[in-house]
Amino acid sequence: MALNRRLFIPRLLVAAASRILPAAQRADWVREWDAEIWHAEHAGLMSAATLQTRALGAFADASFVLRHERAVGIRLHEVKSSRSASLAVLIVLAAMLAFASHGLQSGRALLFSAEANRIFLLAQPGPFMGRWARVLPAQAAAWTNTSETADLVGRWSASKGSVCVADPAAAALFSEAHMQPDCKAIRLEPHAITGFAGIIGRLRAGSTDAGVEAELAAMAKSGTGSPRPAVIPIAQLRKAPLLPVGGTLVLLALFSVLGLRNCSLEAWGWGLSRIGLSFGMVAGSWLELAARAPFTETGSIPGVWTVGLYLFPLTAATIIALWLRRDVRRRCRTCYRSLSMPVFVGFSGRCLFDSGGVESLCTAHHGALLDGSVPGQIATEEWSRWPNTCV
Repeated sequence: MALNRRLFIPRLLVAAASRILPAAQRADWVREWDAEIWHAEHAGLMSAATLQTRALGAFADASFVLRHERAVGIRLHEVKSSRSASLAVLIVLAAMLAFASHGLQSGRALLFSAEANRIFLLAQPGPFMGRWARVLPAQAAAWTNTSETADLVGRWSASKGSVCVADPAAAALFSEAHMQPDCKAIRLEPHAITGFAGIIGRLRAGSTDAGVEAELAAMAKSGTGSPRPAVIPIAQLRKAPLLPVGGTLVLLALFSVLGLRNCSLEAWGWGLSRIGLSFGMVAGSWLELAARAPFTETGSIPGVWTVGLYLFPLTAATIIALWLRRDVRRRCRTCYRSLSMPVFVGFSGRCLFDSGGVESLCTAHHGALLDGSVPGQIATEEWSRWPNTCV
């Protein structure tokens, strides 16, 4: 048992290094390294740490053999046709996205944070063509000093150079909601902000948007002479694209699933994993964009961001769905490996009987796919399943 424990890590390193080599050369190379490690351990020539260091040399040796045998092209072709290559790339990209976004922090806060749902903006309808305007200074001062529904209210305004000036309360709310207005930078202003401003607040415990609306309506009737500002919940503003875009992503994912023609649980597992990771990457990055989209004092998102929030996920998901549908047609329906060795069979001059087509084989001997090479020949794909291949 002690011997096995000492050899576990060295043999694990050798197995990992063997993936550098083509499959045809892998078995003999691993056998030689295992024999050398066993001999060094059995003869007591090396300690456990030295043995592990020696096993690290397997990576350099495998790289040398790959270059010496001029098998780089063969290995790259194997990687390209491997069923795990694209899956490994997707896993690495997903890990990079999770690391860069701190575990999709902004997206999770948008979907699940109850505190972020309590933050809102005030915007006032303008007198011309229904456009929204910033809240008047008198209204802002009158409401913020007497409000009984908002626990924390702050003001900010944009200055020259797209730099926003915000008071401490507004800056605290921006940080709490993981959001930033449509500004290049935010400068903290400890004193009162004069002039037109954007109003951001947080509902008190037990208060609702309707309560804020009623309070503002009562203030408008008191004689300020200005239109009543409207309450715009930040979460509602940012969740507006979720239903149409999210529904479309689900439909495209189902479209990809319906393209699978597998006949074994192993193949279904590989296919569903690729589809899930691909659309998960699109959905995760899109949620981060939606949660980080800037907004103006009037509660609107810039037009460029609005187009991106809809165009980016739909374009990416459509390309992925079409690629998955096309790629799955050239994979074994039993093991999901790429089909190879295409050969032309049949008679190219016939269109009704014994028509010509291209037959591709599974390298693991699971079956063959016959498909027409020109219009009118073999209208539908024909998958030949060899005995005892699908269970």
